[in-house]
Amino acid sequence: MKYTNSKVALICFLFFSKVGSQTLNGLQNSNFAGVHSVYSNPALLTSMAYKRHANVSTFSAEVNTNLVSLTAPFTLWQAMNANVPAEYLNDKGKVAWKSEFLQAYPVGMEGWAFMGLEWRGPSYAKRVGQRAVWATHSRSRSNISVKNVSDATLSFARLLLDSGIKNKGGLEFLQSVDKPFSFQANAYQELGASVAFALVDAKKLKVSVGATAKYIMGLGHVSIATSGIKINSYVGDSLVIQNSNVEVSYSESQLLQRMMRGVILGGLPSFRDIIGSGLGFDFGISVEGGKGGSVVQFKERWLGDPTVRNYHWRLAASLLDWGQVSYKNQVKSFRMSNTTPVTLKTDAAFLGAFAQGSAEGFAYLEQFARDNMNYSEEAKTQQITLPTQLQIQGDMRLMSRLYASFHWQQSLVNAKAMGFRQPSSLIVSPRIETKWLEVAMPMGLTQDYRKGNIGAFVRVGPVFLGSDNLVTNMMSNNIKGINLYFGVSTSVGKFKKK
Repeated sequence: MKYTNSKVALICFLFFSKVGSQTLNGLQNSNFAGVHSVYSNPALLTSMAYKRHANVSTFSAEVNTNLVSLTAPFTLWQAMNANVPAEYLNDKGKVAWKSEFLQAYPVGMEGWAFMGLEWRGPSYAKRVGQRAVWATHSRSRSNISVKNVSDATLSFARLLLDSGIKNKGGLEFLQSVDKPFSFQANAYQELGASVAFALVDAKKLKVSVGATAKYIMGLGHVSIATSGIKINSYVGDSLVIQNSNVEVSYSESQLLQRMMRGVILGGLPSFRDIIGSGLGFDFGISVEGGKGGSVVQFKERWLGDPTVRNYHWRLAASLLDWGQVSYKNQVKSFRMSNTTPVTLKTDAAFLGAFAQGSAEGFAYLEQFARDNMNYSEEAKTQQITLPTQLQIQGDMRLMSRLYASFHWQQSLVNAKAMGFRQPSSLIVSPRIETKWLEVAMPMGLTQDYRKGNIGAFVRVGPVFLGSDNLVTNMMSNNIKGINLYFGVSTSVGKFKKK
């Protein structure tokens, strides 16, 4: 069965297309990543192609879902090259985009959506002598994930949004114990300091280690998790909750505004927005083999020339984002459950509460749970796990200016845990690399190995633009996610020839 309710599909697609966050694969595996190396492995700072390097501003966004897709009778490549069949053009010869192209499909009990934003703010890295590098950096991150959405729940949401739903009955919102529904939204900022050192810098071997310490500033948190819920018999402005077992945790109001602030506007928010704090740590090691260490490179020519890259192969491993952010007395948590039917009025008071903000809406639900359901208040302090992950990287120089890398990212956060989670992925990326021009094509499995994607990356001097699924989307007429990152990073000064 295929859902073709264009109005609802359009709403869903626009909602799920607002935000996202990824690992910037084309950039992270470049020898010219500079200070960006701290975000995949701080040890790689010792191999950066600069004496000093600064990031001015970098922005990334991603959305991926299996709940809705853009399904057109032509590909985006055809649309860009004016090769769309005539029946899909308007009277001016332009593509006649229709909301019917946005469609939802059955997902069983395994519907999911992932969204996030990341802004890398001013950052700076500097070499100290020939073996050591230190760096300071800032970053804002936000993440929204929805897991285990059932077909019944998706149908319920579609029809609930339909203006003709009033006075219709027999609808059902259903989530099972085996596939518990969860919704999580988290936002935080970090200020970090990194140091890297080459322990071994011999002619044919280089071994480096690095570490990062980060102060985490929590901006907000929302979590809804249920081990089973059934809602049906929607009539007029009422919902009948047949049975439920739901845990809710939420921070104070304006979470979504906090998540966007400092990312879209390109700056750190005011300190009044910070309602949580914590510490995070990264650790890394890298091993390079081949033509000389950095000492040889210093003596030969200034860094930045790919003909004197000092390795034939490189392996690197890192543990990233190990830590937590704590919300003390700024997050409310409660559990509500029932085994006999309870009616919830979705009237003006209900809608007005959510119109004021997320916290006001959840407070309304909490009071309803107190009055009508089995209610218990949970601990006031919430420890939100950072997106801890293991990353393994490898790179091989095939010939001058031609490289091939792989990048394995495995999340160490349980999919059911309350916290910020970065999906796992496995990427292979061939690239052509010079000082002023670089192109790469990352390809592999993303979103916990559920989606195969081919992307593209280009850097012209200090400016770069990339996507982890651009090529896939261009060649497909069934698009379920978008991904984009861009920024400006530049060297500061040069090495003088010895």
